[in-house]
Amino acid sequence: MPQVGLGTYLIPNGELKRVIGEAYEMGYRQFDTAWRYHNEREIALALKYHGIKRENVFITTKVNADALYYFGYRYGKHRIFNFRNFRSIKNVVLESFENLQTNYIDLFLVHWPWPMYRRMYEVLTDLYHEGRIRAIGVCSCIPPHLQALAEVSDVVPAVNQFEISPLNTQKQLIQYCQNKGIIVEAMSTFSHYRSNEPRMEILENPVIRPIADKYHKSIAQVVLRWLIQQQIAIIPKTWNFDRLKENISLFDFTLTEEDMSIIDSLDKGKFLNYNPYITFNTRPKYKKNWYR
Repeated sequence: MPQVGLGTYLIPNGELKRVIGEAYEMGYRQFDTAWRYHNEREIALALKYHGIKRENVFITTKVNADALYYFGYRYGKHRIFNFRNFRSIKNVVLESFENLQTNYIDLFLVHWPWPMYRRMYEVLTDLYHEGRIRAIGVCSCIPPHLQALAEVSDVVPAVNQFEISPLNTQKQLIQYCQNKGIIVEAMSTFSHYRSNEPRMEILENPVIRPIADKYHKSIAQVVLRWLIQQQIAIIPKTWNFDRLKENISLFDFTLTEEDMSIIDSLDKGKFLNYNPYITFNTRPKYKKNWYR
């Protein structure tokens, strides 16, 4: 899996054809999508339009509980509106194959630890053993979620994709996953998952600015390099040509240990997205010392 990929959520469908072509020319080889993004078909068409061979790109997609309910999956008191449709998890998963016009998926993730996330992982495991999915993983799972998967599958997640930023460094979870051989992939580093509005408290951070100036890089590049040096995969999203180029131009400088520590010191444990530690009714029973 390429360590640098392109996130595609909320990129306007009208821009995807251009962006995919430009990104590929710049060296991007991983494209991250999901059923929930409603752009899998557009990505497939863009790859075909630019004559990009399937075997030359790494495609990540995700299965989402919204596909199983008439009005999407809801939490808390709104769960009374959770009406199952007639689709099976496997049918939803196979829809992504059809949308992407491919007979294999490089990486298929469970998009969130819903109450049925283990059943979703079971379905992905079956398709993994059939060879139709080359790797499976999860999103936003904490140790109890990960530990519970062993009860339904013999496959350790290849990837755990979750929110990481200088304001939410997630050091314990990163270390836990890496100790288990699970690749960590950062999401929502610069923006809210439902919005394209950037996190200016990061992109204009006065503590990171001197580091960026020292290397003649943008603050975004410094933050992405901070992730890279922690052996974390990244999927920054943009459809701006200059930002696309910036986000993959990360290998001509190296942050010092002092630089890394300065960025680490900004941690506030601040989640911009849904916090998996307090998710309603999805967390398996706690075990003692569950970060070991």
